[in-house]
Amino acid sequence: MTYRAVLVDDDSLFRDWLRSLLETSEDFKVIGEASCAADCIVLLNAVNADVVVVDVHMPGRDGLELAEHIKTHFPVVKTIVTSSHNDRVYSRLAEQEGAQAFIPKAELSIASLLEALRAAPVP
Repeated sequence: MTYRAVLVDDDSLFRDWLRSLLETSEDFKVIGEASCAADCIVLLNAVNADVVVVDVHMPGRDGLELAEHIKTHFPVVKTIVTSSHNDRVYSRLAEQEGAQAFIPKAELSIASLLEALRAAPVP
């Protein structure tokens, strides 16, 4: 399966890095990018995504709030929350908000994303 991915982070350099990483794999196709939750929601209404990789800290609605919105309004879309802070409390908060996983940015890899997606329950 090839996962259609949307990347959401207010740091364009990080989004560029993550896009480059995902494009090295046949398991992912990046179909959109957004710099904030509001733009992500508009994008999700226009594309058929399988997964959203979202940063916790963004201006406006944060990534945890976005994960909850995605779970409610796009229940088949999986959400992976990430942060440059390796605070494991985010893992618990991400799960509470409906995300499939929290992966610190320093640990992001094709393997860690695939592991989180494959472990996620089927909606």
